Amino acid sequence: MEACSPQWQERLSAWFDGEVQAHERREVEDHLARCPGCSREASRYSALRRALKAEGAEEIDVPPALTARVARLAPPTSPRRRAWGRLAAALAAVGLVWASWPGGMDEALAMDLERNHLKAFSRRSPCEFESSDPAEVKAWVEREVGYAVEVPVVPGATLLGARRCRLHGRLSASLLYRHEGGKAMTLFLPLQGSDVARAAARFAGDGPRCTRGPVGERICVAPRGEAWASLAVSELEPAVLLAALARLSP
Repeated sequence: MEACSPQWQERLSAWFDGEVQAHERREVEDHLARCPGCSREASRYSALRRALKAEGAEEIDVPPALTARVARLAPPTSPRRRAWGRLAAALAAVGLVWASWPGGMDEALAMDLERNHLKAFSRRSPCEFESSDPAEVKAWVEREVGYAVEVPVVPGATLLGARRCRLHGRLSASLLYRHEGGKAMTLFLPLQGSDVARAAARFAGDGPRCTRGPVGERICVAPRGEAWASLAVSELEPAVLLAALARLSP
């Protein structure tokens, strides 16, 4: 957190979301002119907007172990085609499709996912409902969001609780976890058959698929049937996100 205080962190989050009055917006802008830390934090949020205007896909970060593994899988061709062939073959071998952002994912959905994840974990208390008990979290989501979800126990991670969020303008459920080492992870569980669930399922296709969001967080999607998918957002490696999604029933 770059903001000068937790209180200003929350004010900046509300300012970014357009949830402040005109006089409050002026107060925030005056503060930004004087506070380097809050100014840096505001720039981090603003990167979300700038990224949507950027053109072109970003480079794929391929782990060295994966590069070594796929070197044995592709026939020799030109260097450029050989590199991409190796990557594609390796990802297919482990059942994962990787795409650089936007990589076929709906741009508004990618921004909504990353924005909700970063906004939650920029707060002192990221959850609306705090509990490490899956049954309690499940009951809260069903009561406050309006539909039932699974709340998985994720090995190596602590369940923090849940939040309501808006994806494509529709109320959706999100579960928040803190992984070993302190890294944050959000599981997004849209209502089956909703526009968000359909868009995620189209992106995933026949199997798990990962990409990067506008400011670099990883987004992984796991299909769960026709017009349904669950999503995970974190800076953690794709394998960790996919393992968390795999705790949900297909």
